[in-house]
Order: sequence, then structure tokens, then C-alpha cells
Amino acid sequence: MVKRTPKREDIDHKLLVSEMRYRKLFETAKDGILLIDPATEKIIDANPFLLDMIGYSLCDIIGKKLWEIGTFEDIEVTKALFAELQKNGYVHYEDIPLKSKDGTEHAVEFVSNKYRIDGSTMIQCNIRDITVRKTAEKKAATYLEELEKVNKTMVGRELKMVELKGEIEKLKEKLTGK
Repeated sequence: MVKRTPKREDIDHKLLVSEMRYRKLFETAKDGILLIDPATEKIIDANPFLLDMIGYSLCDIIGKKLWEIGTFEDIEVTKALFAELQKNGYVHYEDIPLKSKDGTEHAVEFVSNKYRIDGSTMIQCNIRDITVRKTAEKKAATYLEELEKVNKTMVGRELKMVELKGEIEKLKEKLTGK
């Protein structure tokens, strides 16, 4: 039996399908994704979810450094974050403030890593909007605080009731002589 070698068209088609699959993943992800050239520290691509979140077009941010797009308010912290990424190849920050072009503030989780592809290095930043979760956590903390106040009040009243019942019993004993 003779093995058939793949034809050039088959290889090209598989490569095209693979590229389309990964491009679709990038474009439909529900987290922001930035691709940065570590040598120049400039943004080379961003997915639509991130662009929607920050309110900028791809043309607005391509060729700029992370701290030049105005979304991370503290430039020095952003530069330090980037330096740590360059040194260690990975960073993860749980709660970073990010401001969109229109001034809307978002709490984001920032995870970034540096990796090699075909002899060159790439930086990928994943930016997850955690604003809804942070708002819910604050609301839950407020409810818990209120519940604890009510609980303390109720426990205090219960103790006062026990004390008053004891005094009532003592008064009954005095009145009845028992």
C-alpha cells in the first residue's frame, strides 16, 4: 500500500483553517486581549472585547505603549508592572483600576505572559473586567455588616430579657415570701 503525501493545497487549507480558528477565538473572547512586542514595548494587536471596554479603536492604540493609551491611570505602576513582566515572563494582578476613553472606571484582573513563537518573543495580556463581581462583593459586605449589627442588637435584647426575667422572679419571691 502506497502512502499518499499531503498535497500543497491540503496543507495550505489546514493552515488557513487553523488560522481562522485561532483568529475567531481571539476576536470572540469575552476577556480583553492585547498583544505586545516586548522589544519595542508597543501594542501590535487587540481584540474587539478590549476595544469596546476601553472605548478606543485599534488604530488609536496600535504602536503605543501600554502606559500611553491612558487606560491605566498610574503610569509608574504600569511601567513597573511591565518591567516585572519583562523580567519574570509572567504577572498576575487581581484588582487594577482601568479607565475607558469616556471616563468609565472598570476593575480588572490583569494576567500577562511572555512566550516565544517561531524564534520571536510575544507578550499577551489578558484583561478581565471584574467590575460586576467587585460591586457584588461590596454589596455583600455591606449586607453582612448590617446583619451583624442586627444580630448584636438581637443578642443584646435577648440578654436584657433574661436579666429582666430574673428580676421579675426575684420580685415575685419578695411579694409571695417564697
